Amino acid sequence: MMKLRFSYVAGGFHQKLGQVFHWQQEAIGGENAQRYKQYLCEVLSSVAQGTDDCDRLLHDINEVENGGRVEIETGGNDVTLTLRPTGVQVDIEVNEDWVGQPDGHFDLREWKAALTGWRQFLQMPQSLESFVEVDL
Repeated sequence: MMKLRFSYVAGGFHQKLGQVFHWQQEAIGGENAQRYKQYLCEVLSSVAQGTDDCDRLLHDINEVENGGRVEIETGGNDVTLTLRPTGVQVDIEVNEDWVGQPDGHFDLREWKAALTGWRQFLQMPQSLESFVEVDL
């Protein structure tokens, strides 16, 4: 079973800001962990930097699931998400070898679960104790 884990890692101490933390998104377990890490976990911070972004993407997925839209193309920061009833295609535009790849295709329910967990994580305090795990 694939598990996604969202947590913080210490990024050092800044004179004015104090302790700095960085997001860490991991895919754990299963033979496809690298695929989930590259095309799902690592793009979350590009396409959903805040809870509003998560809400918008979840709304878009629901629109496609419910037949309100046949296709929605969205994304951010060199990542394109194409939402269709058959799933989400993730294209990482910074490398043409990462565009249109079968490894970048996921079920809508996987993206919904990941976004829901990511949204929950973004609402937590920045701390080494804050984490969310999502079972896919």
